Amino acid sequence: MSLLDDILTWATAELTLWQRDALRPLFQKQDLDAQDYDDLYAMLRSSHELPDPQNRQPAPLAQEHLPVHTGSTTPVILRAMRDLKHVNRIAPGQKLEFAPKGLTVIYGGNGSGKSGYSRVLKRACRARDVSETVHPDAFDSDAANKIPEAIFDIDIDRNSQSLVWKRTMRPPDELSTLAVFDARCARAYLDAEQDAAYLPYGLDIVENLGQRVLPALTQRLNTEIGSINTDTIPFADLLGDTTVGKMVASLSEDTDFEEVKTLGTLTTDDTSRLTELDKALAENDPKGKAQALRLSARRIEELVSRIDTAVASVDDVALEKLKAQDTETEAACQAEAVAAASFRARDQLLPGTGERLWTNLFEAARRFSTDVAYPDKPFPNVEPGAQCLLCQQELYDEAAQRMQRFQDFVKQDTAKVAAEKREQRQKAERRLAEISLSFGLDAAITEEIRQLDATLLQATQAFEKKVEGRRAWLLGAVKVHAWEGTLSQVFQKVTQRLLGAINAHASGGTLALDGNPRVGLKFLSTKFLAQAADLTKASDENEKKKLAAECAELRARSNLAPRVQAVLALVRRMQLKAKLAKCRDDLKSKAISDKAREFANKAVTTALKSALDTEFKALGVGHIKTKLNSRVEQGKIRHKLVLDLPVTKKLDEILSEGEQRAIAIGSFLAEMHLANHRGGIVFDDPVSSLDHYRRKDVARRLIEEAKKRQVIVLTHDTVFLGELRDVIEQQNVEHLIHHLEWMNGYPGHVYEGLPWEHRSYKERLDRLEKNQKLLQKNWPIYPNGEDRAKMRQQYDHLRATIERVIQDVVFNGVVQRHRDWIKVNRLGEVVGFTEAEYKEILRLHETCCDIVDSHDPSSAKNSPVPSAKELGQDIADLKAFIEGVRSRRKKGTNT
Repeated sequence: MSLLDDILTWATAELTLWQRDALRPLFQKQDLDAQDYDDLYAMLRSSHELPDPQNRQPAPLAQEHLPVHTGSTTPVILRAMRDLKHVNRIAPGQKLEFAPKGLTVIYGGNGSGKSGYSRVLKRACRARDVSETVHPDAFDSDAANKIPEAIFDIDIDRNSQSLVWKRTMRPPDELSTLAVFDARCARAYLDAEQDAAYLPYGLDIVENLGQRVLPALTQRLNTEIGSINTDTIPFADLLGDTTVGKMVASLSEDTDFEEVKTLGTLTTDDTSRLTELDKALAENDPKGKAQALRLSARRIEELVSRIDTAVASVDDVALEKLKAQDTETEAACQAEAVAAASFRARDQLLPGTGERLWTNLFEAARRFSTDVAYPDKPFPNVEPGAQCLLCQQELYDEAAQRMQRFQDFVKQDTAKVAAEKREQRQKAERRLAEISLSFGLDAAITEEIRQLDATLLQATQAFEKKVEGRRAWLLGAVKVHAWEGTLSQVFQKVTQRLLGAINAHASGGTLALDGNPRVGLKFLSTKFLAQAADLTKASDENEKKKLAAECAELRARSNLAPRVQAVLALVRRMQLKAKLAKCRDDLKSKAISDKAREFANKAVTTALKSALDTEFKALGVGHIKTKLNSRVEQGKIRHKLVLDLPVTKKLDEILSEGEQRAIAIGSFLAEMHLANHRGGIVFDDPVSSLDHYRRKDVARRLIEEAKKRQVIVLTHDTVFLGELRDVIEQQNVEHLIHHLEWMNGYPGHVYEGLPWEHRSYKERLDRLEKNQKLLQKNWPIYPNGEDRAKMRQQYDHLRATIERVIQDVVFNGVVQRHRDWIKVNRLGEVVGFTEAEYKEILRLHETCCDIVDSHDPSSAKNSPVPSAKELGQDIADLKAFIEGVRSRRKKGTNT
């Protein structure tokens, strides 16, 4: 219909994806269920950046979801529906054929499989109501993995083709040209003016979106928004003229998470600073306290200076320097020893001559000569008469020459260098041994440090001992000239006197100077100076205000710290609430309501009113009139089609269920007519809730429609089935009738024609004769249980046929079962029957009653069933009876 196309065009251009998704189920089923609303609400939230854990995605309304394509396109003729698979429990391999022209009737009682066929038809042809899903066999354990499907044979312009439908696929477009009637073709409702207004199909969908779906979602939204706690009162204590206070005062969905985390995270320095500020601001005599802190800082600085001096004497630099002196001295001494050996070798001198002890002796002799014995003579004095400085005998030529050689040797570089190196090493040893390494930890400073940091005091005292131990190690190492290896290896070479001193502090290696308290002491000194600076500021009013402000900032941050996560949770709730609030824009219904009125103004016309009146009259509800009301709204003419009924707040107080169904059928046919729809129409149980007398009106109307197009009717109503047969016979309309039955454990078996109980007596006699001939071909002399059961079934059918003959032949159809009328005009042709005929019909009927299983014969009697030949004779006797009655009717006699 053009209205549906207009709705689709509008929805695609102007609605959001989730709103278009809402239109889809509104077109497909009667009402949205709780799951539909859950899905829509989740997609509404997702469209505003609120993630859906199930990741539901919109399936927007599209052409494939609309119930029917209409217009001047060539009609599609449905020829058959066949080979249904996994559709409920319908028997496989069935084929349901449709008359290409006229009427096709499919009758099925309860459990016959009619619902399965009708649901597939609805789905494949895009019925307006597809709320009933096509399920596979519920008794099949593997049903969840099977997809219902069917094949449709169609003709388009005399070209045949087959279409496959599957539940998971888009229905074939060709089948959408067949219209399917359901109760949602139109609806009457009470509008704001308490009029029973009428809406063509499609308009109610748009209005439902604006008047039911959006308000329902709005209620959900308001409920969720109302449940979100964004109260800042729990954080009121954080308010104030601080960064934290201002942040809390301005908490919103835009609050920066990182800012909150930064403000609420305090370092150790921040915490210490807050403590110091508290002390400074609480001090009664800030100036005096500041002076005392500066003095403490000075004493600690002096201690640090003494520690630095002591460490410099024994640190790695001092070690390397002393090690270098010792190594160089030992090398010089080695060179001296080599030279002395060479010196001795020439003159056969005493062992050790030229070496260190001898050199010392020679140097002592030099000092004795120049200072005492020959102060005015150069050394050595070898003038005539000079004496030896030790034995004091006169030095003769050879002795004088030897003394001069000794002097020349000593003046050589090796000996001189060795002597100088020894002297330098000795000075370094004396300096190291004599220097004071004490830290000066007197009682006053010891107590001062203990009060501030007892651990630091212990570290300082321990380090002082390490420094002293380091000196002992260095002195021991230089004595034995051992600078490599472990202390134990070095100690073995050190004298017993030194060993004890070193061992008291040894820990291996070179007695490393770890644990220097300098950093801790400097921190204390710096801390004292900073506190002194704060106290100095605290003594000044302007500076004190600055300190107080800094303290307030840190205290506010300290108060925020344990509540950071609570604040962030509040901000998240604010963000959620803000995003939900934005959803409200999508739930405003005014634009949709305006569009619905625009569509109504276009669709509700005089032509629609006229078509409805015509259809209502044909369907027996002509007493329900329509009125086309017009009014001017914002400069435009608006039309409203109302049912001319007394004003009431409940339609069911005025309209019966049957009248409402008749209105629905009439509305459907009127809209098909106005839309120039020429395709086939499928009616699934069109007369539910209709009164008996109104069924005839519907049957006649459908037969009239079947004269112009293909009409398919599925029904389980036996009365309506009879009405359809009557009108078909009266108007001689092309038709095809099937019925569905349960057989061999499966429903949905398709049989041509009506079930036995709905066939005419002629059809029944024809079937009885055919069955009798089949039985006679193989009828045994001694029939078994199966044979007897078959014969009893035939006599059961014969009995039912006799009763139908009495209704249709003897009484000429004046009174028929399941009819709400008596055909008095046929009473004149009732001819009755003679006594002989009465006895004959009674005989045949009693014969049947004796044979069928509905009567329990005496087991002792054990009477046999008639033979096939006897059955043939009974059928012939019934036909003869019929012929006699009909013959008299033709002659117009009444015996």
